[in-house]
Amino acid sequence: MSEETKDQAPTTSNINVSADVFKAGADAALKAEKIDAAQHGLLWWFFCHAKAQGYGYGNEEAGNAIGYDSTTIYRLFHWSYAGSLENICTAIGRYKRIAEERAGRVELAFVETSISRNIFRVCDAALITQTIAFVYGDSQIGKTTALEEFQRRNNHGATIYLRMPASSGVQLFAREFAKASMVSPHSSFENLRERILARIDDKTLVIIDEVHQVFLSYQKGSQMKVLEFIREIYDRSHCGLVLCGTNVFKSEVQTGKLSLMLEQLRRRGTIKLQLPKAPPKADLDRIAKRFGLEPAEGLAAEVIKDMIHSSGLGMYVKFLQNAAMMASKQKQKLSWEHFVQAHDIIQKLSAA
Repeated sequence: MSEETKDQAPTTSNINVSADVFKAGADAALKAEKIDAAQHGLLWWFFCHAKAQGYGYGNEEAGNAIGYDSTTIYRLFHWSYAGSLENICTAIGRYKRIAEERAGRVELAFVETSISRNIFRVCDAALITQTIAFVYGDSQIGKTTALEEFQRRNNHGATIYLRMPASSGVQLFAREFAKASMVSPHSSFENLRERILARIDDKTLVIIDEVHQVFLSYQKGSQMKVLEFIREIYDRSHCGLVLCGTNVFKSEVQTGKLSLMLEQLRRRGTIKLQLPKAPPKADLDRIAKRFGLEPAEGLAAEVIKDMIHSSGLGMYVKFLQNAAMMASKQKQKLSWEHFVQAHDIIQKLSAA
């Protein structure tokens, strides 16, 4: 192979290095004192950021971000770069500050509520204290939205979020865990297990949502296998761990048929958050304000009360979005009348 061929970066559409492979190289470089802890953190951030953004070598996006060519990025991510890592880390540090400032200015649909703030505090505490946190709450209360937002704000390798697949066995769960961890899922369970464990450390927060799904599996033995795998990840990595599910999850852990077998997992959980059955009115008003509406009164308030009771917060937000679309088509300012109209239309369609 010629020198030119060896130096040429591949033209794949995205970065084809698994997170565990890159992290092993970073850890080795740190151990050999080729980089210090701060540089290790910058390199890990940039790799995870580039993976999350879908940057590829062919279009040189990752290189353009820090002022280097794609060949350098290829060598960097494969730990074959012979130049100054100190200079690259300085460039990454400049880019990281800009990227975080830009991310902070993005206008998002997410509205912070009392429920999301409590969930954020639990996530922070789980990571800082390296413990297991349990979050329980009914469907459509805002759990998933808050957890996904926390992961967005604390991304790039620091936070892993995944949802428990429906009727999950341990192999399917391991594949989903690998994908969320930016590790190739195309391997045997034994190999995936070791690669996932190599990927996660005590600076990582793992969030597993919809954990109650594992108890709905038709294979009863798979329930314990999945939960024991989760326990092993926590025990070996000393990561922060948040397990979130409906109150079905709470009942199964505390008094279900497997409660005695789950004692080890339960004892490791020092943080437990029980969410309310319905969001407080202040949260509903805060969300309405994002749409430019004052607190609801009269008929709109009655419709919202029934909606929250029967369908939860998610339906409330969807109807606000539908009402906003209706007002826009009518070239009118959004009002609670549009919200009631949107609700009436769906009610009539449902009764047809």
